[in-house]
Amino acid sequence: MAVTQLTIFHYNDLHSKFDQWPQLVSFLEDRRTADTLYFDLGDHADRTHPATEVTRGKLNVRLLESLQPTAITIGNNEGITFPHDWLAELYEEATFPVLVANVYEANGERPDWAKETLIVEQNGVTVGLFGVTAPYEELYPALGWQIESPIEAAERAIGKLSGCDVIIALSHLGFYADERLAERFPEIDVILGAHTHHVLDEGVVTNGVLIAQAGKYGQYVGEVTLSLDETGVTKKEARLHDLTHHTKSEATLHVLRSEHEEANRLLDVTIAETEGYGSDWFGPSPLGDLLVEGLADWCDADLGIIPSGVVLEGLERGKVTLNMLHRICPHPINPCLVTLDGKTLRRFLDDVQEETFTTMRVRGLGFRGTVLGEPSLYQVEAVDGHYHVAGQPIQDSRQYRVATVDMLTFGPLLPYLADQQRRYYMPELLRDVLRETIIDRHHLLQKE
Repeated sequence: MAVTQLTIFHYNDLHSKFDQWPQLVSFLEDRRTADTLYFDLGDHADRTHPATEVTRGKLNVRLLESLQPTAITIGNNEGITFPHDWLAELYEEATFPVLVANVYEANGERPDWAKETLIVEQNGVTVGLFGVTAPYEELYPALGWQIESPIEAAERAIGKLSGCDVIIALSHLGFYADERLAERFPEIDVILGAHTHHVLDEGVVTNGVLIAQAGKYGQYVGEVTLSLDETGVTKKEARLHDLTHHTKSEATLHVLRSEHEEANRLLDVTIAETEGYGSDWFGPSPLGDLLVEGLADWCDADLGIIPSGVVLEGLERGKVTLNMLHRICPHPINPCLVTLDGKTLRRFLDDVQEETFTTMRVRGLGFRGTVLGEPSLYQVEAVDGHYHVAGQPIQDSRQYRVATVDMLTFGPLLPYLADQQRRYYMPELLRDVLRETIIDRHHLLQKE
């Protein structure tokens, strides 16, 4: 066969940051042809954006539908920040394939919205596709899903695609997991990656497998070109296109403005009137204090500990609307109850008050703020240099039920918390706790 070229466009981790979406649409409309492939690699939707929130992600699917991707996979934002029914219904009107080989219903059946593999033919070349997403083993079951090892899922999928000229993995595993995937399966030609937001200008070749990833938020579109002859793939090239100064799709700008206005209208619902609550990441934070007290009640805990930086701003005196709460607490973060002995609890309290912790700028883990800030505490005080809980000194041998935020227990920030007994409250988000706490406090004030 003569030398054939296959052109692929890809991007990842938009996170409902729609500022660059009109440029991305314009770029793909200009550059795509009937002979190119185009993929979204997950985390297109993020509940941080009010229009994603009020449409339960359907806006994101409509935006994708207008571009007709060859296929997509899901990220952790679709997988573990959406309630089960949101994800189950998310793609019901989509005509493009959603490839996820390692997510199942609780009964072990593949969801209606997901396909394990897909084979497409392009210029006489058969292209085998499969998708895998990051295996959050504690979180998917809490939402009514089963999650499988991506290695096991990939092995099964690759077996089904073994007769294809090209095999492409749509991965929302992260760059380092992609490298492990490449080491394990050299028969994959290309891994289109996501999750860790790596900017791979020319891709990375591991064990003969080209790994491509295009940053985040739609700043880049990746382009992969494969050359094939009768022996198979002979050349693999990757590059990134910076969309910062690319022309914008006027039609897309109009759609986004309209959707944002409608979302703000739907969230303009008053839930309470308050005297106002201030917020300070490095000083007294009445709103943070209110939230941590509500969180402890929500989790039926002995005490509460949260970084004050999860509250982005305070509340002025007067009406409180859902839109305000979404702006103040936009994170897709869940309540968490962790059980600690007294010694570990003291360590936790010391660590969250260290300057290196309070001034840390965090990206990911569900956090959508700036810095972590000093902790807001409930039922905790220091007396003569010793911590007390509910007026009693902390005892080493006692087990304490601590209400906190899930992001602190994932490992990167405080690794020892990942080894403790814990329970995640899902699908409730932190702003749900804040809403219910304000409503309860408002009712109490009215009764008084």
